[in-house]
Amino acid sequence: MHTDSAKSGFSSMFNGKDLTGWIGDPNLWQVEDGVLVGRTTEDLNYNDFLRTEKEYANFILYGETCLRGSNSGIQFRSLVQEDGHMAGYQADIGDGCWGALYEEMLRGHLVHYRPELIESILHFEDWNQYQIVAVEDYILQILNGVVTAELNDPDGARSGFIGLQIHSGPPQEVAFRNLCIKEL
Repeated sequence: MHTDSAKSGFSSMFNGKDLTGWIGDPNLWQVEDGVLVGRTTEDLNYNDFLRTEKEYANFILYGETCLRGSNSGIQFRSLVQEDGHMAGYQADIGDGCWGALYEEMLRGHLVHYRPELIESILHFEDWNQYQIVAVEDYILQILNGVVTAELNDPDGARSGFIGLQIHSGPPQEVAFRNLCIKEL
């Protein structure tokens, strides 16, 4: 069930009813019981993204995600290529990559997965909380209350779209709820 958890000073990014404010393939992305769900029922041979209509620069993003599959991510400060693929920062979600900071289609891993940190805090196939802070060239990721990535990146993008990924591969499902943002 949808709960509007826009924290004080934050704006909800999702109305809990439909994909208003988002751009993506409605065959892969739906709203179910107030939750954004990306689902494949057959092998997918490309990464797919549900992205915001609006670009963001400096912000704090909060959201919860539940992965029943192998890989997903939250894109931020990303651009959209002609084929719809997103390129830019990604807060990684998935086996062997939770909490990592990846740059999709560009420089690759910027902060690697740290199993000794992640495995004790991760809720497998259940809801996990993500916070992403992006201010000028500073990036901070917090997973379930633990800092998993921190980086000063003068070469990184300073603004772009926010996107939710469903990764190529076998059938899987990823869900997002309580997405809210505070622009700085």
